Amino acid sequence: MKQQLLLSLVVICFVSQLNAQNNEIRANLGLLTTTDIGSIFEDLLVRTITIGGYSTDDATSLGAIGLEYWHSPSDRLKIGGLLSLQKIDKEVFFTGNKVGDITDNYYTILPQISYEFVQANWIRLYSGVGLGLTIWEQQLKSDDPKLTDGKASDVLFNFHLNAIGARVGNTFGASLELGFGAKGIINAGLSYRF
Repeated sequence: MKQQLLLSLVVICFVSQLNAQNNEIRANLGLLTTTDIGSIFEDLLVRTITIGGYSTDDATSLGAIGLEYWHSPSDRLKIGGLLSLQKIDKEVFFTGNKVGDITDNYYTILPQISYEFVQANWIRLYSGVGLGLTIWEQQLKSDDPKLTDGKASDVLFNFHLNAIGARVGNTFGASLELGFGAKGIINAGLSYRF
C-alpha cells in the first residue's frame, strides 16, 4: 500500500512538472541526410571495387521521418531527442542486367541541444547540435546464382548540426531547418507545445 501511494505521488509530481514546464513534440521529415550521402558513397565504392560489374540504381526514399521531444529548462535553451527512420530501396545490376534488390533501414537515436536566439510573437529562430547513433540494417534479395541473399547490420555514429531553424506559431507550429546531418540538409516539421 505504501509503495502504491509513493508511486502515485511520484506520477502526480511528474505530470504537474510537465504542465509547469515548456515541452514540445515535433514530427518532421528530413531530406539529404547523412545516410543518403553514405548510400551514394557506398554505391560508388561497390562500382569501383567490382570495376563497374555491380552497380545500384533507382534508389527511392521518402526521407528521414522523425519524432522529436524537446524540454526547455530555461527561456532560450532546449534539450531533447530525436527518433527517426529512413528506408532506402535500390535495384542491383550486374553488367547492366537487374540481379536483385537492396533495402537499407536506418534507425537513428539522437540527443540534441538547441538555443533560441530570436523570440518574437509568432516566430522563433534557433540553432543546435546533436550527437547519437544510427542502427543500419540491410537486406539483399536476388534470384541470380552469382549473388546470394543476405543481411547485414551495423551501429554507426551520427550527428546533426542545425545551422538555422525557424518555428512559426505558438501552441501549434510549423518549423523549417537548414543544416547537415541525420535530420537532413532540409528538415520540415509540425509541432505541439504543452
